[in-house]
Amino acid sequence: MAINIGSQGKWPANKLSNFAAAPFIIDGVECASAEGFIQAIKFPNPDKQKQVCQLVGRKAKFEGKKAKKRIQRKGKVWWQGQEYDFRSDEHFQLIERALRAKYTQNDSAKRALLATRNGTLTHNMGYKESKWTSLPAREFIRMLYKIRTELQKQK
Repeated sequence: MAINIGSQGKWPANKLSNFAAAPFIIDGVECASAEGFIQAIKFPNPDKQKQVCQLVGRKAKFEGKKAKKRIQRKGKVWWQGQEYDFRSDEHFQLIERALRAKYTQNDSAKRALLATRNGTLTHNMGYKESKWTSLPAREFIRMLYKIRTELQKQK
């Protein structure tokens, strides 16, 4: 059984979406959702990052769009004063750390991921991804499989 992750899907797919409200803390910063974090790192200012980390769903996504030209021009993302090349291994490792925090600190998110058991996870939004997508579907799914396996071993 394949589970297509998306905010409009049924549980557990909707809870696995980065748009879902699922509070967690990373490096001492409170995040209301994974999307908030993913969009926050598009801004170099740590105070702005904290503000964007508090956003959920479409509000986070639209706030991040304000940084699109900067990302395209500089090809960088930032977290707490550290600069990363956009879509580099280090950028993806940073997002993976945030997702791991989400799934280890937030019980409802953890339950949703574990409920997928060993099912196939997909993230097909119905349109072609842009080369400026911060978290390509293939990377997102790879991270979820890795975190799911880690959580299953802890049970």
